[in-house]
Amino acid sequence: MFLSIICCAVLSYVTAETMQASDARVNWSGRRSVNDDASVTFDWLGVSTRIAANKASWISAVVTTDSERRGTRLKVYTSDQGFLLYPQTAFWVSEKVGSTGSTRASNSTILAMPNGGNNVTITLENMVDPQYRTGKTTIHSFDTDGVFVAVPAANLFGGPQQNRRIEFIGDSITAATNVVRPEGAPTCGDGGYQSDWSQSYEALLCHRFGASCSTVAVGGKCVMKECGGLQMPDYFQSAFYHDAPSATYNFKSGWQPDAMVIDLGTNDNNVISKLPDGVQRFVNQTVDFMKNAVTLYGKDDIEFFLTGGPMENVTVPYTQAAVQKGVAEGLKVTFVDMQAACWKGRYHGIGNSDWCDGCASHPGIEGHRGMYEAAWPVIKEVMGWD
Repeated sequence: MFLSIICCAVLSYVTAETMQASDARVNWSGRRSVNDDASVTFDWLGVSTRIAANKASWISAVVTTDSERRGTRLKVYTSDQGFLLYPQTAFWVSEKVGSTGSTRASNSTILAMPNGGNNVTITLENMVDPQYRTGKTTIHSFDTDGVFVAVPAANLFGGPQQNRRIEFIGDSITAATNVVRPEGAPTCGDGGYQSDWSQSYEALLCHRFGASCSTVAVGGKCVMKECGGLQMPDYFQSAFYHDAPSATYNFKSGWQPDAMVIDLGTNDNNVISKLPDGVQRFVNQTVDFMKNAVTLYGKDDIEFFLTGGPMENVTVPYTQAAVQKGVAEGLKVTFVDMQAACWKGRYHGIGNSDWCDGCASHPGIEGHRGMYEAAWPVIKEVMGWD
């Protein structure tokens, strides 16, 4: 028996069942690693897990981080109010405390307090990018006074047929940086506190299509090596953020994207203009990135979606040129026009594409919603998803 504090009241309960994080009944989405003790570790934002239980009045999880500062922030959804992704709560993962035994007691977090019915589904999402020193997050196990069951087929990431899988590659926009900005607040930065993957364009797309998603994104990065240092082609091959440039991700693990959304160019623009052949280099390296993805996954029917805007629209013609070159070389590539995503928002003047509603000129909740609205009809038509 252990104690858990909820809203200032101390509750005492006896665990009826413990389920390890890598149990076959647990549904996962995103890059992760299964450890020898059956726990699961991850750091990329958007990594999600889904569990289901019957006759439960509470469900908890043992979650730890190796960060010395503070861990990531996880968002919890439940289906006990008639909707699969009904927001329940969000919490910061605390630093690992003591030995393995004491860690379980110290880091057990209540996820939900269902009404004891059947087939209650719980979803957790990682909301903060690892570049904000969140460290690696480990989910050790889940506990309940009910009975854990397999996630219903209709609720599985990727759908019953497991044919809705999307990978997102991008910079700070896709990293959900600076999304949250209260109305009237001045321009600000992001230490992970203004980040929120759950309100990003890619999370909205994942939710709409019920997809199994993977997000690999780092702020300030490019597709072009001329930007200097590690760039997105390096991070793309890494299972964890700090692994780059080591190629540690297992592309042959079984998960392969049906669609890949690439939102790069904003940072490339800083070097494109400084090179006499900058545009062509951007085009060539964007196409090379897609070709490399096809090779690594061993999947030649990936549908690529290259986006343009909304923080800057200068590179849109360059991205469109990459689409044309990719198609000419046998790739399946479609352009997604996101140029108007910011200036269609309530707070912005028409034509002012650089004035986004998030902190530090980034698209905020409205901007990301605009990006999502621009993308989902295109993806629906190309992929044939309802």
